[in-house]
Amino acid sequence: MTKADHIAYWKDTAAFDWPAVQRMMAAGDFVHGLFFAHLVIEKLSKAHWVQDNADDIPPRTHNILRLWQATQLAPTPDHVRIATELNDYQLEGRYPDYAQQLYAATTAVLARQLLTDITALRTWLLSSLP
Repeated sequence: MTKADHIAYWKDTAAFDWPAVQRMMAAGDFVHGLFFAHLVIEKLSKAHWVQDNADDIPPRTHNILRLWQATQLAPTPDHVRIATELNDYQLEGRYPDYAQQLYAATTAVLARQLLTDITALRTWLLSSLP
């Protein structure tokens, strides 16, 4: 695979997951929807990592901020805030002992505002990928 193929892989799989985010959020399944939203942003961040590094295989991390550190992205403080919040939701799917805290903290209002922020973050990440 070429570098372009690797970047396309991450973009395409993120695009595949985005409708699932929309469905879960519309159904009120906010924690799972935000878990999938994290996956989308993580995959787009990995596309950026591949774009900006000699290697085509990004590090095996789910931490969006860590991925960004090795790219040419210049996130705003708001981007960092959103990524930090999203990193909490990736734990739910991997470490169920965090689930109870997330379910208690994730209100409909919070989830919908975060989805609005994530949508803007997704647009920003896509804007600088081929």
